[in-house]
Amino acid sequence: MSDDPLAGVRSLVGGAQANTCYFRTAAGGEGRKALVQITERCNLHRAHCFVSSTRHGADLSLQLIGERVLPRLVDARVQRVTLTGGEPFVHPEVIEICQAATDSGLAVGLCTNATCVSDEQIARLAEMDGVHVNVSFDGFRAESLGRFRGNPASFDVTVQTTRRIADAGLLQGLLSTPNALTTVEDYRELCRFATAVGADYVLMNPLSAFGRGARSQRRLAADEQTMTAILQTARTEAGEDVQIVPIRFPNTAGAALAPCIAGDIIYVFVDGAVAICPYLVFAARSPASRHADTEFLVANILEQDIAQALDRYCPQALAVTGSGMRIVRAVGALRPGVPGRRDRGRRHARHTRS
Repeated sequence: MSDDPLAGVRSLVGGAQANTCYFRTAAGGEGRKALVQITERCNLHRAHCFVSSTRHGADLSLQLIGERVLPRLVDARVQRVTLTGGEPFVHPEVIEICQAATDSGLAVGLCTNATCVSDEQIARLAEMDGVHVNVSFDGFRAESLGRFRGNPASFDVTVQTTRRIADAGLLQGLLSTPNALTTVEDYRELCRFATAVGADYVLMNPLSAFGRGARSQRRLAADEQTMTAILQTARTEAGEDVQIVPIRFPNTAGAALAPCIAGDIIYVFVDGAVAICPYLVFAARSPASRHADTEFLVANILEQDIAQALDRYCPQALAVTGSGMRIVRAVGALRPGVPGRRDRGRRHARHTRS
């Protein structure tokens, strides 16, 4: 399923600038895109998980999503939502949430590891308008993808399910994190697979020091030489209809860096906290950060409207450097009383994450 350029999609990649944003597209015009964490739970244990998901955690209910989240997102000019987690398909109401979002006039994407998606769910999603699915492939062997996820058997399941998603016309892209367990051959086969199943793109984003990645980056991050070889191979092997999207790869050409678009792509955490950018919050929650996550959380969508808080946030704090994003100074106009992770751990012990 391809992005329709007339359907309010703005590309963030390509051209003369180096890609620094973690995302491939944003909403067009004055619109926004929102990622919604509908669950903290995941059936796998990926070595780099940004939110350190386990099999335990909270879900955002269909009732709250329908009554509070979706109306307030629409009021905040959100045009497109991506359902994420954790693993969104472990949520018992994921299909109903998709239906509610499309009924609200929103385009819907799901990011999945494709290990717990049923044929019935695929069929129901295929009946909806404006729904697509992206699948994570962190390698293309049981020894790479499977080990990285903590479950070698998951590789075959992911391949088979991705084929069924593609056959239903739902597949959009393959999302990959090059790492020390992958080889150049992995990416040769991954790009051939992307071509065979009709994926629009393969997005490759190196391992970051967020969540579990803060502990595994030194051990599992791919080196610069490998990253460069992977990119060359991917561009050679992908079919002409498959876009190769390298995010934060070695900038060997010395290209100017693309600007930050914090506030255009927002993130709703399962507890309702709204971030101007998920990765700024993930970075703030890393052990080496000197910043509190509250500097990038503007409101709680379960408690209040978010449109004004987003519109008045002034992201003068952000600068893009040669190594990626650097937080220079936090000056955003934030609403008071939005607890960050550190504050929640002290003030709301009952919500401590597993």
